[in-house]
Amino acid sequence: MTAARDVFQERCGEAENLLAYLEEAEGLSTAASGDAPKGETLRILRASCYVMIYNMVESTMSVCLKDLSSAVRGTATSIKDLKQEIFDLYLVSKYGNRIMASSHEKAAVFARDLLNDASGTSIPEFVFSAPSGNCTDSNVEKALRKVGIEFEIIPELHTRVKRKAINDRTLLEGLVMVRNDLAHGNRAFSEVGQDSTVTDLREIFTLAAEYMEVVVNHFEEYINNSGYLGSIMRA
Repeated sequence: MTAARDVFQERCGEAENLLAYLEEAEGLSTAASGDAPKGETLRILRASCYVMIYNMVESTMSVCLKDLSSAVRGTATSIKDLKQEIFDLYLVSKYGNRIMASSHEKAAVFARDLLNDASGTSIPEFVFSAPSGNCTDSNVEKALRKVGIEFEIIPELHTRVKRKAINDRTLLEGLVMVRNDLAHGNRAFSEVGQDSTVTDLREIFTLAAEYMEVVVNHFEEYINNSGYLGSIMRA
């Protein structure tokens, strides 16, 4: 089990607890119970749930990439061992600000040619960057492709993930928009909560959790199979 799976399960548990509380609280509120949170408190809690669901997505993605960089450093003895996509990202991560070329991609090819004759006994620490603050489904899949992972998803889930919902956005695109509006102070928590229901939140959470489960599975398989190494090194 990777660290990413631990984080994913932990964050899912947090969001599930809040959702279950909201479902119970709104049931009590409907029954006019004196113990139920009401009005603005419920609205703020609903908005907070958006933040928790997004936190699950981005934190899981970030730790997936950390797991991958750790696996690379723990397995490969030289940057020459790396799959092209991983090498390119490594180069940009470590030397991006010092590369003088028309593009990072061209610089990566040039550097690879130069380093063919080089040797090394270990790979220095480096990180792959997650799409911070913008983990939409499209950006998550782009991040996987950039590290060399071929993303596959069952048709039924793919349809649900890519379905356009409010304002011609997918549910995960809408989640990112709401999270960023809250994070940057563009909308108040009570305002966001007024426009949402627990049913909406449950649908978003269920979809996001199913989707990120597939993402974690892909990273675990990629790491277990040393997919980040060049074909010669894996043979």
